Amino acid sequence: MSATFMDRLVDRIARRPGGMIGRLLYRHPAGHKTSFDMTLDALGPTPDDHLLDLGCGGGVFLERVLKTGASAAGLDHSPDMVDESRRRNAAACAAGRLTLCQGDVGRLPFPDGAFTRVTALNAFFFFPDPQAAVAEMARVLAPGGRLAIVTTPPEQAAALKRYFGPVASRMRLDAPEVLGDWLRAVGLVPGTVRPVRAVGYLITARKPVMPATTGAVIEMPGFHGLITGRIGDLLVVEADVTGAIPAHTAQGAELVVVLSGELHARVDGTERVLRQGEHALIPAGASHGATVAGPTRLLLIGPPE
Repeated sequence: MSATFMDRLVDRIARRPGGMIGRLLYRHPAGHKTSFDMTLDALGPTPDDHLLDLGCGGGVFLERVLKTGASAAGLDHSPDMVDESRRRNAAACAAGRLTLCQGDVGRLPFPDGAFTRVTALNAFFFFPDPQAAVAEMARVLAPGGRLAIVTTPPEQAAALKRYFGPVASRMRLDAPEVLGDWLRAVGLVPGTVRPVRAVGYLITARKPVMPATTGAVIEMPGFHGLITGRIGDLLVVEADVTGAIPAHTAQGAELVVVLSGELHARVDGTERVLRQGEHALIPAGASHGATVAGPTRLLLIGPPE
C-alpha cells in the first residue's frame, strides 16, 4: 500500500472522518467515554456556561454537555462530522443552544472571550499546528474560563502502534510538560494532569481574570500593582494600596508581605494588622480583603486570579 493511500485511509477513519465508516465510528465512540466522563467532572459545566468543543466528531460529547443545561458550539474540519453532530443534536440546534461549523482550529471563527469552557478531546494529536491551536483556544476563552485537552504522550507510542497501526504513525504525541509550556506561553495557568485509561492524559488550564505577563499593570480602585516576575506558575506583584481591597476568594495560596505602611487584613472573618516587614499566608479558597492606614506598599506572591 502506498503512503498516499495510507494517508487517505487515516483521514477517512481518524484525522478527517467521513463517509459511512467515519459516521459509524464516531456515532458511538465507546473508547472515548472515559475521557468524556473525566472532562465533564473536571470542568463541571452549568447552565451559565458556553462551551466550545474542538474536533467535535459525531457530537456525542456535545450531547452530554447540553444535558447539563449549558449552551455550546462545536467545530470540526470534517463536513461529515459536522453533519453528524447536527443530526444528533437537532433539537438543540433548532433551539439556538448549539452552533456547529466546519473550520480550522488554528483560525477559529469566534470572537475573543466568547466561551467559558473550551475542550479538545482525543483530537489534539491531529491538529497540524498545536501552538496556533492553543493560542486560539486561549483567545476565545473568557477571563476566568477553563480549558481541557485529552491527548496522548510519547511514551504510549508503542502501545498505539500495536492497537492502531498506521493511524498511530500519523499522530503527534506531546508530553504534558510541553503542552503545559504552550499553555503558559499564551497566558493560561495549567492545572492538573490526570491519566486517562487507554487514551493518554487529561490536562486542564484556566484563564486568569488578571493579566499574567511580566510588566503588566493591575489597576483597581485604591490598588495599583505591577507584575515584576514569576516563580514557576506564581506571579510576583509589587503594589501600592491607598484604599480598601474588597473581599475575594484566593484561587491558590498567596503570600502577602508589607514593604511599608500598615495593612489591616481580613481572612475568613478574622482581622490581623500587618506592619512593615511582616507577612501573612492566605490559604487557597480563603475569603480575604483589607484596608490600609495610609499609603501602603505590598509584595504579593500567588497565582493569577
